[in-house]
Amino acid sequence: MRRLFICGAGNPEGVRLAIRVNQQEHRWDEICLLDDDVSKTGQEQLGVPVAGSFDLLASADPESSEVINLIARTTQRRRAARDRIARFGIPFASLVSPDVDLLGTETGSDLIAYQHASIGPEVRIGEGAVVFMGAIIGHESRIGDHCIVAGNAVLNARVRLGEGVYIGSNAVVLPEVEIGDDAVIGAGALVIDNVPAHATVVGGIADVLQFSASAGESATTSGTGPLLRTLWCEALGVDHVSPNWNFFDAGGTSLAALQLAQRIESATGISVGVIDLFRYPTLGEMEAHLRRGGRTVHDSAMMLAAQRRAELRRASMARFSSSFQLHP
Repeated sequence: MRRLFICGAGNPEGVRLAIRVNQQEHRWDEICLLDDDVSKTGQEQLGVPVAGSFDLLASADPESSEVINLIARTTQRRRAARDRIARFGIPFASLVSPDVDLLGTETGSDLIAYQHASIGPEVRIGEGAVVFMGAIIGHESRIGDHCIVAGNAVLNARVRLGEGVYIGSNAVVLPEVEIGDDAVIGAGALVIDNVPAHATVVGGIADVLQFSASAGESATTSGTGPLLRTLWCEALGVDHVSPNWNFFDAGGTSLAALQLAQRIESATGISVGVIDLFRYPTLGEMEAHLRRGGRTVHDSAMMLAAQRRAELRRASMARFSSSFQLHP
């Protein structure tokens, strides 16, 4: 008798996925749930009984049994559970929803891909990875071992994830971005640049994350303050700017940022791109950046949330003002 052991009774979506896969192609004669919480023994999840703890795998026949690890709240916890399960010598099964197209992809063992996930061609996914419902992985992306890509997250073309990376719901990672091992990208984040290993990018519409500068940076340019203030004022159409004003919160648009970056480069001779204004959105931060010779001193995950917040606020104020216009 072929048996599938599902480790982790707290994931009903995973149990449902196993049932749907087995209905599509009859792979197992029996499906059993295992959970280390003994209070769950004897309960059922979608009609599948909880037989006991993970230790029951010790008596399972490795020739006719497979196991799935449904522990997926964090990559660390998932890997710890997988390491424990692996000691019993039962082969891991992959669990891929029938509607997920894996044509032209390369996957490691025990991949779990939920329904409506979209995985592009020439993608490589490592072992023990999870792709949740609605997630999108662009073509030629490389997903390391034990990564979790949460539902509705979008990884654009040629994104590279190290091992154990967690990508939260609704996160968007732009093309070519590399994310280091064990990094965590929070829900709602928009990642436009590389993220170092073990970093955490906190999602949220009002947050912009920058990693601290490396030690030993030398100042190569000075006296840029007055010039920058003049260019900043002209770009914003104001008479005065504070060193701590965020360019986008103060009314700067994407077009104005592009024009300002070009004028700074023309005036200083230092290469400045529009992305630098997202990295260094205040006058003080840009001045410090130019003193370093325009070198980027960190691999960062930058979010455009500040610009989005400012634009949403301006649009909301415009709608509010138009609704309360006085007419003679």
